[in-house]
Amino acid sequence: MKRLLEVLQASADYLAGKGVDHPRLTAEQLMSHVLRCPRLQLYLRFEVSLDESQLAPLRLAIKRLGAGEPLQYVLGDTEFMGHRFKVDPRALIPRPETEELVDRVLNCTSLWAGPSPVLADVGTGSGCIVISLALARPEARYLAIDASPAAIELAGENAALHKTVSIDFRVGDLLTGVADGSLDAVIANLPYIPTHDCTTLPRHIREHEPLSALDGGEDGLSVIRRLASAAWAGLKPRGHLFLEIGFDQGGRVVKCLENLGFEAVVVHPDLGGRDRMVEAHKPG
Repeated sequence: MKRLLEVLQASADYLAGKGVDHPRLTAEQLMSHVLRCPRLQLYLRFEVSLDESQLAPLRLAIKRLGAGEPLQYVLGDTEFMGHRFKVDPRALIPRPETEELVDRVLNCTSLWAGPSPVLADVGTGSGCIVISLALARPEARYLAIDASPAAIELAGENAALHKTVSIDFRVGDLLTGVADGSLDAVIANLPYIPTHDCTTLPRHIREHEPLSALDGGEDGLSVIRRLASAAWAGLKPRGHLFLEIGFDQGGRVVKCLENLGFEAVVVHPDLGGRDRMVEAHKPG
């Protein structure tokens, strides 16, 4: 038997020694998950003794964190747009910046003016984007595509968890198999990190999240360029394109889209002031 405070301090010290960012907060988040209590309630339970049935899963989880595994994978889920999503190495961990992309789609009034718009989420990963949209706008029809069968499997599990039935999940390359002129919107958070930068990513990303969802080729834009062309064909007249991009890619993505014929191409910053989203529409 060990006191909660003693275990928490030892866990934070161990994580700090392993170079884990924010070791005390990470240890608290892990402990609150394992003990099934809100994190702040830990401070009211410092003198509580933990038995072996509680200590064993804590030790295992702390070792996983010390080995560089992301906290979200260790916990098995994360929050996105106010919903809990299952996460594991089959797909990228949803990021807060991507919530801003979803907000852009939801706030596009012209997209939702029709009775049942058709939206495609390309590179769906965990399904966090398309499921969040389906929960907020159940009247629409959704297509979710990913080149990874494992990612589609995970996205399907999340859809079942949230009981979203209006989503057609497919394994495929970008918009292959989608009829020309059939979509009202294409949304994508695709790989956009240049290949040479992938080796410099933090350890918890570089060694544990799927490289195929990160590596965007020599300049980071190889997949985005291919999608732009596919989206031009797949969108209806006046259809919308929403992309998440790297902080230094705005000008190049705008030029790419305008060369294809897209209009009203706008780069939006994230909450940190960095270029993060591009919105465009196909002329009617």
